[in-house]
Amino acid sequence: MAKNYQSAGKTLNFTSPTAGTTSGVPLVINTLVVVPLDTTKKGESCVGALGGSWLLPVTGALKLGAKVSLLAGGLVADGTADAVPFGKLLSDASGGFAEALLIP
Repeated sequence: MAKNYQSAGKTLNFTSPTAGTTSGVPLVINTLVVVPLDTTKKGESCVGALGGSWLLPVTGALKLGAKVSLLAGGLVADGTADAVPFGKLLSDASGGFAEALLIP
């Protein structure tokens, strides 16, 4: 194995930000979107997923295959002001939720 190999790139170890983290609620670190796998307090170690499929709150009647962004822990239409790109929907929005693929 190469001496510079670090990991498979599926998770990121990081220190929880000011508000801490909630397991399963996406957050943005600079411009990188991660989905914490742990609920933590400020300054604690956390592991975040860098990909995968997630059932998340969604605003609007977005459809399967739509590009989506993240704003305040929920998915919004791509291009929404102040939102960060997240990925694509794997289902239509229904009941305020949709399945989405996090694409780094």
